[in-house]
Formats: sequence, structure tokens, C-alpha cells
Amino acid sequence: MRVLYGAPASVFVRKVAILLEEKGVGFVVDPVNPMLETSAEFKSISPLGKIPVFRDGDFTVADSSAICSYIEAKYPAPPFYPKTAEELAKALWYEEFADTALFQAIAPCYYQAVLVPLYRNRVPDEQSIQRALMQQLPPVADYLERQLIDKRHLVGHEFSIADVAVVSIFLNMHAAGFSLPEGKWPCLSSYLKLHFQRPSVLFCTQDLHKEVQRAEARKAQGFEDSQLASPAQ
Repeated sequence: MRVLYGAPASVFVRKVAILLEEKGVGFVVDPVNPMLETSAEFKSISPLGKIPVFRDGDFTVADSSAICSYIEAKYPAPPFYPKTAEELAKALWYEEFADTALFQAIAPCYYQAVLVPLYRNRVPDEQSIQRALMQQLPPVADYLERQLIDKRHLVGHEFSIADVAVVSIFLNMHAAGFSLPEGKWPCLSSYLKLHFQRPSVLFCTQDLHKEVQRAEARKAQGFEDSQLASPAQ
């Protein structure tokens, strides 16, 4: 049995899930949430206590990039990693860029708007959200805009691991109610609009929208004055 461990709303769990869906590889999700208590079993297969972890029969591997590399090698069709050395290097670079710089820039949007009220029972830190949107997002969006001039994909002419990684990060920002300013990054905006409609992406965002709805319901209940915003993350 193939099992993907991790909260479905996680950008890194979703990266793996989208790749599996695109390849038609069946799997089930064990919705482990590191923000809550985790089992001894999960701790034994996730050395860093992070998600995702993927089990394929007797084999387990942690870290989304390592998991995706394994899936590509084990289930090669259709290919999601380019064949030429140059394009492969580019795809791996974009994946790393998404997992680090892009994630760090816009993660506060979803963390504060959704996770803080839902799991920390606190008021979102609006300053952290605005800092992400106004200061942290522009440099990474500027970079992606330049890479996407007259292009539908980051590398080559097919949806690749580079696109999977970048799209997965922006999905959380979009689901939390934040969008790119109209006309500021037209190539990036068109790119995201196109790929947000992929069947694999739509399927893998169902739980994401449910989590956002639960957070909105929690915020509607209101918070006590003592429930101040948590430190920005």
C-alpha cells in the first residue's frame, strides 16, 4: 500500500499528491498534522518530525523533494523531470526556489489567516500578512514574472516538477483569499490561472478549502481580548 503522511493543506504534502495524481499512482492519505500531537509510528519514520512522509510497501522516505525524486524513478510515466542536463538543472532549481524563497515569502499569509485562528486559537497578525504581501512577495514574484515571459511552463513545454512546486505554494495564498495585484505580474498571473485548473490540482485542493472554511468559522466566533496574535512565522 502507498501512504502519504501529512496534512493535505500542507504545500509540501500537496506537491507530492499532485505528482502522484498526474502519474495516476494510487495512494491514501494519513492526515498527520505536526501542529497537533503525532504518533510514535510517525516519529519513527520522520526523523525531523516533518511532513510529508511517503510509504510504498516496506519502503519509506521523508522530505517532499526526495519523495518526488523517488516517485519519478519508480513510476516514470509520464515524466516530470526533464531529460537534458540543462533542463533538469533548471527544474531542480525552480523546485528548490519554490520550497525555500517562495515559501518563506508568502507562507505568513496562510499561516496567519488560517492556521493561527484554527490551531492556535489566536487572532491573526495582520502586520505579518501585510509584510509578506508588500515586502516579501514582490522580489520573488518579479523573478518568476521574468522567467514566464511568453511561456506556459517554467521548463520546456510540459508541466514538470518545477511547475508542481511553484503552483503548490501559490495555492495556499490563493485559498486564504489573497491574490496578485491586477496587472502587476501578468505573466505569473496567467500562468497560475492556467495551472490552478488542472484536474490534479483541483482534486488536491479540496481539503485545503475545507481547512480555510473551518478557520473562517472560528474567526466568526470571535476571540477573547487576551488571545493576541502569535509571533510572525
